[in-house]
Amino acid sequence: MKKHLHKLAISLLCVFFIGNAMAQTDTTTTSREEPKKEKKERKFHISEYLTIGGYVNFLYDYSHQENNDGVIAENSAFQIRRARLDFKGKINPRLEFRVQIDFANSPKIADAFMKIKLCQYINLQAGQFKTPFSLENPYSPLDLEFTDNAQVITALSGYKDISGLSNVSMGREIGVQLYGTLAQFERNGQKHPLLTYYVGVFGGNGVNIKTDNMAKDIAGRLEFRPFVKDFVLAGSAYWGRYNNDVMDNLLRLRFGGSAEYKNDNLTVRGEYIWGKTGLTRTISVEEIEAIEKYDITTQGFYITAGYWFNFGWGEKSSVKQKMRPVLRYDFYQKDITAENGASSYYSVGLDWWPEKHLNLHINYTLRNIQKNNKLGHGFNAMLSVKF
Repeated sequence: MKKHLHKLAISLLCVFFIGNAMAQTDTTTTSREEPKKEKKERKFHISEYLTIGGYVNFLYDYSHQENNDGVIAENSAFQIRRARLDFKGKINPRLEFRVQIDFANSPKIADAFMKIKLCQYINLQAGQFKTPFSLENPYSPLDLEFTDNAQVITALSGYKDISGLSNVSMGREIGVQLYGTLAQFERNGQKHPLLTYYVGVFGGNGVNIKTDNMAKDIAGRLEFRPFVKDFVLAGSAYWGRYNNDVMDNLLRLRFGGSAEYKNDNLTVRGEYIWGKTGLTRTISVEEIEAIEKYDITTQGFYITAGYWFNFGWGEKSSVKQKMRPVLRYDFYQKDITAENGASSYYSVGLDWWPEKHLNLHINYTLRNIQKNNKLGHGFNAMLSVKF
């Protein structure tokens, strides 16, 4: 449209100058000055660097657990799990930004950060974004094998944090991090990262909230690909302090080891995570209530696998679909000193994209919780639209 308007403007100018020349009464002038063409500056339009997308997750969740006393805990619920609008921008090769807003329940910022790309070895990211702890945390919900993270990821990677901080959610924090590739290897004429690092300083209070303590949290992940582009070994660490309603300077310490093999079809990933967390409780000393600080040690691991099958709706159909059966074993101990405090989840599922904008996750989980003599069951289905 803008090109057509530009051509129309030039045509009108030409008509004006021709008409003006024909109206000249003085024919003695033999030399004429041509009008100088002004060089117009090219305008930089926001559509050239900004993309807008998002997705909506609609979830049905069912769970059933019979306790030792015979009481049955049962739940059946529909939920808008997420409703996100995602703004991504690449202003130039060195400067990028992202703002992602979640409208489910109440509007809140999920991501709001900028990236300054300096060189292969060092780059800067600042704002609110996912912390560099574990391999599963960076996954988008649409790319994850199951509708929920593994138990230990949920508890120790900042989703439903074991500390009880309500703002520590979505695996994100406010802070600044450096990242880059320290070494590369070449395979079939292409370069691949051999050693990659992420290290950051974060507020530690979770999303959309200002830090209220002097201490800052430190998180990092180191990834090593042993000369195989599809295979990665990683180590993660998180150290910090936090304040709750009754006490300050409580510990949050986590370590993790990870391995993942992932190509166009097959994904196999496993992680072990250990953590120590400071908590508080009320005790009675000579009939006087007091607040006591104590630490609990948590651990867990999981292994998950899935394989993509790609096919079309028919021989002549241009619409492609893909389907991935998935499996996961998930072990978790909230407190390793507690008797019968472990739980093991056995999950199977199907991840189906009937077309590139529509996704269906179906999961079933058999839950073996040591404190209960009876097995529990969980089923959920999540329908997602991506735009």
